[in-house]
Amino acid sequence: MPRMNGGKALVESLYANGVETVFGVLGSTLLRPYDALCDRTDIRLIAPRSEDGALHMADAYARVTGKVGVAMVTVGAGAAASLSAMGEAYAESWPVLNIVTQVPTPYLDQEKGVYHESPRQLEMFKAVTGWAHRIRRMEEIPEAVNEAFRRMRTGRPRPVMLEIPADLLNAENDVSIAPPSPPAISLADPVLIAQAADLLANAKRPLLWVGGGGVKAAAGPELKALADLLQAPILATNGSKGIVSEDEPLMLGNILTMCSTIEERVLEKSDVMLAIGTRFSERATRTRRKEAEADVTGRSAKGWTIRMPATLIHVDIDPGEFGKNYAPSLAIQGDARDALQKLLAALRAKIASPRPSGAAEMRELKDAARTELIKRVPDEIALLDSIRAALPRDTIVSGQSIVGHWARYALEMYRPSSFLFANTFGSMGFAFHAAIGAKIGCPDRPVAAFCGDGGFMFGCGEMATIAHYRLNIPVVVINNGGYKILNNTQKRRFGRTIGTELTSPDFVKLGESFGFRSLRVGGAKELAPALKEAVAASTPTLIEVPIEFKPYR
Repeated sequence: MPRMNGGKALVESLYANGVETVFGVLGSTLLRPYDALCDRTDIRLIAPRSEDGALHMADAYARVTGKVGVAMVTVGAGAAASLSAMGEAYAESWPVLNIVTQVPTPYLDQEKGVYHESPRQLEMFKAVTGWAHRIRRMEEIPEAVNEAFRRMRTGRPRPVMLEIPADLLNAENDVSIAPPSPPAISLADPVLIAQAADLLANAKRPLLWVGGGGVKAAAGPELKALADLLQAPILATNGSKGIVSEDEPLMLGNILTMCSTIEERVLEKSDVMLAIGTRFSERATRTRRKEAEADVTGRSAKGWTIRMPATLIHVDIDPGEFGKNYAPSLAIQGDARDALQKLLAALRAKIASPRPSGAAEMRELKDAARTELIKRVPDEIALLDSIRAALPRDTIVSGQSIVGHWARYALEMYRPSSFLFANTFGSMGFAFHAAIGAKIGCPDRPVAAFCGDGGFMFGCGEMATIAHYRLNIPVVVINNGGYKILNNTQKRRFGRTIGTELTSPDFVKLGESFGFRSLRVGGAKELAPALKEAVAASTPTLIEVPIEFKPYR
């Protein structure tokens, strides 16, 4: 066995598990593994300017590449600063490994006043990880790294935190770098698949609903093949946007909760639904049939109010999701792609001749739904149409603010994991940070960030990261003078506002100070040509757009 220090054992273990990129913010306790990275030129270090930025970047890297996103942060304040981004990855079930240092072993949990001391640091992470583990011996490092990757690649992916005391990273010993542990693949029960195939084969109006689990399983081709075989429309969610190209006739996209057309003419007429890799979240299940009610906080109380078809087949890797929000008629635990492959084989044996095409009907329904959206928010839809026309088809879009909100429903995407959004946890600043991680993961694809002026200021220091690594990312800042969605809500509920009007810098000058091509356009009509030029540029671009959207409910 070769002799090495803990820092080198950590880096070699990451390499053995296929890691090519690490996002890290250096602290004094991380010096050893950083030094070891000097000898591993096949692992690229990206050094952001904040810990939450580093973890959001690792999260986005995982989303667009399908690999594990890896970050390193230091004990105490650095660790605490990464918690919000870990919560985002946990809420959306993405595999992110956060390697966090700790004070030397002799001082653990004693509260003696050691610099950066963080008592019960491990407990901080247990709420936002699938596994939080403290390494107690230097020789344990390779085993712990392998276990972390095995857990992230088995079942429902959740972020993992490994805590390593500083003295273990500096200690030396004979260490064996073990090969990666193989993941355990959850295979669907053939008996349950046969039952599902019978239900779908006999359905008069079958419907497919796909969530983020379908994307994680790379099940897009199987989903499209199943839709074509059954001539069944597909409803997507925020997490599965683009799993099947949204210009396909049977792909209705993520417009169910925004358009009563889809609810009344598709969902409520369906007799059998196959739901794949979804938890039926609050936002995905709001009916449009009645005016929005509100709970005691003023939020919409319409989550889980849509009516599911009489027969609901639910396929998910996590059995804990069955019956949590909607009770399935048939529950199938397993990997989405494996389940769909087995379903296709079973259905092809049952369906002798092609079903009548539903393409024309679905095109008509999509047009009707789009007309409904335009009547509701015409300015937003017009802006998104111009953005779509300016961007290449393979662009990865990272969005937040009002534009990001409506992009979930009205900006067509043509590939999976091409739309990045803080869906459930809702971290401010995510869109800008995620665009950087996406560009690092997919350097040959266009990446564009759409931020509000308020959210952009949560992490605008990462402009330095873009400049340092020469990333040609267009960053669009929609400037409406504050947290406008909240501001409008305050006006509607209380007739006055507080804390939502913000003072911002001159964004053009700010961009120029970081070496960005920077410009301010007069409004939505001028954005598209500026954006098209920015995508083609070899340098980063900041575009400020002053837009005031009308309040909406």
